[in-house]
Amino acid sequence: MAFATAPSSTSRQTGGYAADLALLAIGGSALLIAIILWFDNAQGGLTGNGVFKSLELKPWVVDPAHAPLYPSNYLFYPAYGALCRGLDLLGVFAGDPRRQITILNAVSASLCLCAVYLMVRALTADRLVALLAALFHISSSFVMFLAIVNEDILPSYTLLFASMALASVWFARPTAVRVVAVAALFSIAWLFEWRLMFPTLPAMLAALWFCEARPARRLAWIALFLATMGATAVVVAAAWQGHNSAVGPIDLIWTGKAVRSVWAGFSWPKVGYLWDGMVAYLLGAGVAAIPSIPGWDIWRYTATVWMLAVVAVAGPMLWRARHESAARALAAVFGLTFAAGSVFNLYSQPQDPQMQINVMAWLTPAWALVLVAARRRWGPNGLAALGGLTAALLAYNVWSLAPLRGLDGKWQQAIERLEARADPARSVFVLHDFDWSMIYASLHWGPAEPGIAALGPAPQAVPKFKWIGFTGQVLRHPDWSTEVHVADLRRQIDRALELGYDVFIARLWPMEQKQLETETGMIADGARLAALQRMLHTDYTATLAFDDPVAGPFHQLRRAPGR
Repeated sequence: MAFATAPSSTSRQTGGYAADLALLAIGGSALLIAIILWFDNAQGGLTGNGVFKSLELKPWVVDPAHAPLYPSNYLFYPAYGALCRGLDLLGVFAGDPRRQITILNAVSASLCLCAVYLMVRALTADRLVALLAALFHISSSFVMFLAIVNEDILPSYTLLFASMALASVWFARPTAVRVVAVAALFSIAWLFEWRLMFPTLPAMLAALWFCEARPARRLAWIALFLATMGATAVVVAAAWQGHNSAVGPIDLIWTGKAVRSVWAGFSWPKVGYLWDGMVAYLLGAGVAAIPSIPGWDIWRYTATVWMLAVVAVAGPMLWRARHESAARALAAVFGLTFAAGSVFNLYSQPQDPQMQINVMAWLTPAWALVLVAARRRWGPNGLAALGGLTAALLAYNVWSLAPLRGLDGKWQQAIERLEARADPARSVFVLHDFDWSMIYASLHWGPAEPGIAALGPAPQAVPKFKWIGFTGQVLRHPDWSTEVHVADLRRQIDRALELGYDVFIARLWPMEQKQLETETGMIADGARLAALQRMLHTDYTATLAFDDPVAGPFHQLRRAPGR
């Protein structure tokens, strides 16, 4: 592994594994939990997935024998349910899986640091480089962010990264035991989160192909890897046979999650979103934009230059060592995961942290090669400089969270104010489907499907939360025409008014088209959003009912005169 080894590092860097792993696991967990407590925002301020994941997780905490399984997250709920019961016994956020997930994610991310350390140390034989690479990994914005919020990707990502790390080291000299071990660990990772299979599976198979010189052995290793994947699915399916919503191994291997959803499909705007997702993986954008200087986004261009510089150093190192199997394994596993994952993300949600975290994992081993190059050229001073830069990266990414700090408490108070001003038994809310009012009302009032089909005349106490999704039918029926979507939204609002409810629209009434498109992302084009907004302003009048400092303005809708 000469391509990744600094001069004399093997003789200089021996021992210390136990102490370093303990530092990363315990120290990393302590650091992340401290950030969680400081941040006071389990949702993170980007998506509300964690609320709904925690609601799905709750049965696995209180009644696991009867809780339903979900094919696309087959092992996540049983595993995290058991761990949440353990936290209940310890009194850690007892009875609140929404916040317990953040603690479990922090510990999971710290274990991932151990995988980073072991991989880099195996490749470089350099203890300090391995520690600094682990620090860089947790300092990356998306990794740190997903480690402190309640999204569900961290445990599966940790398992996936561990399998990629093993493959990068072991596939340089594959054996049957090594191939089976990596394939089994990789399979457990995608059984936690199904979509992780796709970017990395071709990378794993390519690594086996490129690192084995004998053609017959190449095919044998690939066949063994795929057979182990299938066998793991069979064993897991058999273990849960007879449980609520259990499925067979074929349904585990192909769940079809989101393949035909509104998110699916290629479009030119997604190229820009892909760039945003890549740069945001490294640098948080929270405090970096300068609105008064049009076109200048410090975070976007700084991150782009940083990553290009990393490629400029690590790329030639790998190319010069292309005849070494270790270099080919590393490049295949992480490089092809990036390539395949970028195509996969262009089809789905390229700006989403959960979609980018595994795809951008290449940046950590590439940074390790930069550290090696710095040691070769400048010795300890080079490592000290890059270590300081990494510490600054961590500090900046924590600082970038400041605008989102404390939102959990602020939104709880906002929902309490909302309930005082608009009686839930007599109110129906028209909400953007990604609006935080919907997320926190679901949390504090109880989740409810959007729509008025099950509503009786006002007042109606159950469900407490009654709402109409502005883009609800766009999400569920992307094949409908714009005219049908407009007519359906009008029909739902009219029906709620006919039943005697006060209909309040949150934030949407004064929202400009550009902001509406930004908040809606990729699920609807501008023309469809404009048609929906135009219908509201044509068919209804709105009076400002109240303006909440957190939730924003709420207008009460009435039919326009003459309708």
